[in-house]
Amino acid sequence: MNSLTQKMTIVEQELAAEYGDFTLFALFQREDSSGFWDVMVSAPWIDDNKGVALKKIADKLKANLQKEEMVKLSGIVILQHDHPELHELDRFNFAQSSQLIEVKNENLLGQDIKQAFFIPLKQAA
Repeated sequence: MNSLTQKMTIVEQELAAEYGDFTLFALFQREDSSGFWDVMVSAPWIDDNKGVALKKIADKLKANLQKEEMVKLSGIVILQHDHPELHELDRFNFAQSSQLIEVKNENLLGQDIKQAFFIPLKQAA
């Protein structure tokens, strides 16, 4: 998992540098997901055109991940950057952390999550 989370950090940094900051960038493995990961993203720039943003994110993932890493992903889940349930994640202080945050066996955003990794967010200077 270490390699995947390191690469996801690079993906987040590159996308943030090109398009703008994220509100959330994380990997969630749901209890019922058979080991697959959801890429959970939220950002104001995504809200402007979700279809275009989804393609940009997918292209960046393909450019940075190997095929065997890509098949571990079940999909990209986009949340509105001001989605009210995002505030429930504030307790993990992921937005202020410069370190990867791992969470296990929690109910997050209405889902039973076996494991989650909150990717450190690159903040514009």
